[in-house]
Order: sequence, then C-alpha cells, then structure tokens
Amino acid sequence: MTSPRIAVVGLGTMGAQCAWQLVCRGATVVGYETYAPGHARGAAGGENRLFRTLELEDPRYSPIVARADELWSELEYVSGRELRTTTGSLLMGDPDSAQMTTAVRNAAAIGTPHEIWDEAGLRTRHPQFRLDPGDIAVWDERGGYIRPELTVATTAALAEDRGADLRRDTRVLDIAQGPSGVAVTTEAGREVFDRAVVAAGAWTRTLLPRMRDELITRRLISAWFFGRDAAYLDAIPPFIRAEPTYCYGLPTPDYTAMKLGLGFDHHLPFDDPDTVERTTRPDELTPFQETARRYLPGLQSHPMRVETYLETYTPTRREWVGPHPDMPDVIVLAGFSGHGFKMCPAIGELGADLALDVVPRMNADFLTHPDRRRDVGAPS
Repeated sequence: MTSPRIAVVGLGTMGAQCAWQLVCRGATVVGYETYAPGHARGAAGGENRLFRTLELEDPRYSPIVARADELWSELEYVSGRELRTTTGSLLMGDPDSAQMTTAVRNAAAIGTPHEIWDEAGLRTRHPQFRLDPGDIAVWDERGGYIRPELTVATTAALAEDRGADLRRDTRVLDIAQGPSGVAVTTEAGREVFDRAVVAAGAWTRTLLPRMRDELITRRLISAWFFGRDAAYLDAIPPFIRAEPTYCYGLPTPDYTAMKLGLGFDHHLPFDDPDTVERTTRPDELTPFQETARRYLPGLQSHPMRVETYLETYTPTRREWVGPHPDMPDVIVLAGFSGHGFKMCPAIGELGADLALDVVPRMNADFLTHPDRRRDVGAPS
C-alpha cells in the first residue's frame, strides 16, 4: 500500500511535532519553512516557556497535557537532549477567582501533586514573591520550563532523520484543494499532496484567507530583568498569576535574570507578520515595570533585554484543530497562544491522527468538533 504524501506547512511549535509524528507512522512528509526550524521570528522564542499541569480554564485540557507529558519524555529519550526541566512552578492569585477555583479543583480531580500556601507559607519557601492581600499560592510539583527553540529544531531534525523532506528557506505562496489533492505552491513550483497540515502560526491568515476572521494575531513582548541583589533569583521557580492580575515569569536557566510576560490586553494587534513593528516603545514597558514592583520587588527597575514574538488566538480562545472550512484535506492547527507550547507534542500527534484519518487516541472533541467555536473560554 502506498504511503500517504502529506505536506506540513510551517515547521514551528506544532508543525515540527506533526511532521515527526507523521513520518514515524510511515507517511511521506514534505515540510516547508520560510526560515529554519527553531527561529525566533514567530511564537517559539525566549529561551524557555512554562510547563504546568494545573489547568486554569477548562479541565478537558488535562488529558491533552497528560499525553504531552508522556511525549516530552519520549522526545528527550529519542533525541538525547534535555528539552524540559522540572523545577516545580507556582500559580498565584485570589482564591475566589474563576481561574484559581478551577485550578485547585482540577488539581484535586486529576491527582497532580500540589500544595496550597497562604502568604506566610509562600514567604517561608519562596520569599522573592509578594502576594496581594488574601492571595494564595499553589505549588505545582511537576511544573517547570521547556526550551522552545531547541525543542523545535530538535524535533524537526528527528523527523528529517526518519526521512522527512524539510524545505528550509522556502515560503509557501498558495495552498489549494483540487480534485487530485492539495496543491502547495512555492517560488520553486507547485506540488500536489494527498493532504496538507498548515501550522504556520501568525502567517496562517495570509496563507489561508478564509481563516482571517477565525484568527487574531498579536505581538507579544517578553522583558528580562536582573535582580538588584546577586542572590535574589537563586532557585526561584517559574510562576503564573491568574486573572484578573495575569502575568507570568520564568528565570533564565542560569538564574541571573527573570523573564516577565503579560496578558492578551497588553499585546499589540498587527496584520502582516512580515512587517510587524519589532521595536518597543517606552510606554509598552511600563506595565512590566509595575508588575515587577508589585510582585517581584527585588528585580531591577529597568529590563536588560526586550524581545517581541508573534502570537495567534481564536476569538473564543479555543484552539483550531481540524479541517479548513472549505478544504477538507487541509488540516489547520492554529490559535494556540497561552496553551500551546506545553501541549505541542500531543497536538502534533492529534494533527497527525487527523491528517491520516485515524481515530485520535485522545478525546479532544472540544477542539476538533465543528461546534467547538461556540464554547467560549477565558484567555490563558
């Protein structure tokens, strides 16, 4: 039996994982990437990303995170690389807020190892943090951080080693469904595939104009701060604060600085990912400085480094995992900002299931079912 010929357009966070899964199952895979796997022009950048097992919005994500947890270990074993580091992580916020209530209930339901601390308990264990009055902190024992650029580059290399044909520095110009399959056009010409998986991040709206109303693009800022004291950041864990004071932070791997990030409302809208403004204005940094003063008072007042990345959301914050609205042989993986990186191995597996038309091993109907967009969730 002839193996299916599948194009993977975009070899970033999701595309590299999907290509790896497809080629391991015997598909003939051709991958297209405008730059090279592991670049930091899109969403996968900033040295590290948070891995957490506590779900803040929808408990239906928990099985996906659990499967991703297994696949992270498999990727590390096969590649011989440390892609994820388990340090434990903190979730902090008002115990009566919707996200904190969901997280605590979900942690108990799935049995993930955790502890709940008040302000005195947090001060004893991690005195670097300051809480708002009445806040609690939830310790996620299996939390930690992931290395995004290394993960993408490593996974793409694994796919290539298994026989995937990866076309670096190759921009896809058009994707079209035809009677004989899916045509993918680049400057080098046109090729036809049985199916295509599009995981192009912020470029998805350009490649698939029909998806423009289904996806929202934002320019995200990350800002790195040194500690005022050399020992301030020693052993500090990654953290996330729940709404309405959403923010997150991860120490650099050498613990010399803390990377801070803010939520959706602080992200700048843009239309064209190729011309988005990468220079940050001084007023854009003010919320980062205010966050540092409020919750991590031992950080210096000005960031030593600022970077921009391109994020994609759906209007409901419910990721798009499934066929294109008008092209049934084109599987679209899009809108993962806020959830994506920790889940990416499982989403890659799910995308491969859909491309190969097999029953997914995970129950992800709330993402893959056509009515999923009616399910409105909160930003993560």
